[in-house]
Amino acid sequence: MTLPDAALAARPDVCSACSGPLDSLGHCAKCGAAFGEPYRCPLCRAVAGVEPSPTLYYRCRSCGGPRIPPTESPISEAEAAYLRSARSEQLRAAAFRGGAGFALGSGGLSLLVTLVVFLVTSPAPFAKFAALLASLVPFALSFFALRRARSHSRKLEAALQQAWLLAASRLVALRGEMSAQALSQVLRIDETRAELLLAEVSVQDFVHPPAEMSARVRVTELAGPSDEAAAAEPAPAAAVVSKPTISSH
Repeated sequence: MTLPDAALAARPDVCSACSGPLDSLGHCAKCGAAFGEPYRCPLCRAVAGVEPSPTLYYRCRSCGGPRIPPTESPISEAEAAYLRSARSEQLRAAAFRGGAGFALGSGGLSLLVTLVVFLVTSPAPFAKFAALLASLVPFALSFFALRRARSHSRKLEAALQQAWLLAASRLVALRGEMSAQALSQVLRIDETRAELLLAEVSVQDFVHPPAEMSARVRVTELAGPSDEAAAAEPAPAAAVVSKPTISSH
């Protein structure tokens, strides 16, 4: 449910739709209405709940774009950027799939009409070849569109994985050590996927440690015994040569 921003400026204590109780984030467990800034979609900017999706994990109930379930901490700008990229790839993949379906239908109809014409007429062999070649063009376009749709689907999956990885990293940094069960409850995912996210977070922290925890190591060349003895000997005193003075009588 999406309400005007003016009505959502101050989150109510109870649901204004069914008078049910709200959780700490502003979600009504009774009717599913959402209130407050934690439920603002980073894509359409509407305050709306999230629902499971077979391809997006979770999607916005208002615009249908990919979403990460709200938590006690807001999503970062990097997460929002990945979600916007995923939304763009989602729309491109859907457009190419639609174009592939249209081209496939057009190719089938064109091939059917061509075969009917061949049955009632007797065109020259070259005309038959040209007609068959022309009727196969939509099939080629459909194949090309399907390949582009798969490419955008892979990019969509990659952007989603990065967004969810950043979300898991944010929660681990906020709460400290987290178990897979705790992460699955916060992000509303199964424990198997939560374990994979925690493993990726651990690998990312190992490969790219935080700046405040990076240790600086200074490597020097080991000196030999002769060098150490030479360094231990006192330096000879510099001889001071005074310039002779000439006295006048």
